[in-house]
Amino acid sequence: MNDIFAQVVSRLFGLGFFNFLTFLLALALIYALIRQRKVFGESSLINGIVAFSIAFFIFAYPVITGISLTIPITTFFSQAFVFILVFFIGFLIASFFYPNFPDVLSSFFRSRNVLISMITLSLALFVTSGLVGVIYGTAIGQKGQPTAPAEITLLIAGLIIAVVVLLIAGSVGRG
Repeated sequence: MNDIFAQVVSRLFGLGFFNFLTFLLALALIYALIRQRKVFGESSLINGIVAFSIAFFIFAYPVITGISLTIPITTFFSQAFVFILVFFIGFLIASFFYPNFPDVLSSFFRSRNVLISMITLSLALFVTSGLVGVIYGTAIGQKGQPTAPAEITLLIAGLIIAVVVLLIAGSVGRG
């Protein structure tokens, strides 16, 4: 038997609530980027109108193309949360062994290998969550759409994760 939260989430999904959350997320991110970079000047009204228009285009994307953004974005943020949780637990355990852990951590993150590792990890999340299918117009799991074989997707994700692990191991070994 499903718990009450599963029923609530299923009902909200059926009502399209998560598509609206995608709209709000796009609106907030685009507004923050436009405001930070001052693309259209200091006017909050112009920045808001442009961000609102772009967010509506993103809101209309699933209706126009027939590819839902909800499942890939949910998968992306869920996987990202797991990686953040793993890093947090790793940092917590490492803080037991290093007396001045913030200094060790700040010196570790100055390496170029860490930047490359984070970019590679982000790409791995992007591929494994299915967001790459949104770009190429083939949503994974949608009926009538061509999909990449699961073995190829897992192989590519495994290779990207292996590169991340090797880069992290190389930067730790030198540090």
